[in-house]
Amino acid sequence: MKIEFDTEKDTANIARHGVALAVGAKIFDDQDVLIVPTIREEDREERYKAIGLIGDKLWTAIHVYRGDVVRFLSVRRSNTGEQRSYDSHSS
Repeated sequence: MKIEFDTEKDTANIARHGVALAVGAKIFDDQDVLIVPTIREEDREERYKAIGLIGDKLWTAIHVYRGDVVRFLSVRRSNTGEQRSYDSHSS
């Protein structure tokens, strides 16, 4: 999988969530990864949430597809709602 991200967003993500955007690629290694389409309301941009395990912790990566490239916008620990979605999907 080819990935990309903006270096300024990477710095901001590390400051806010304590993790680099490149870590998002590891979420796709989870056999049960859940991909959820979302739409950003302000400009109707189609985005996706990838929810999956890295080790024993659940993570969420917000990303877009640019051709065959996955562009990461945010990577963070999953929230309660995402945990429920993942659990119902993977069971």
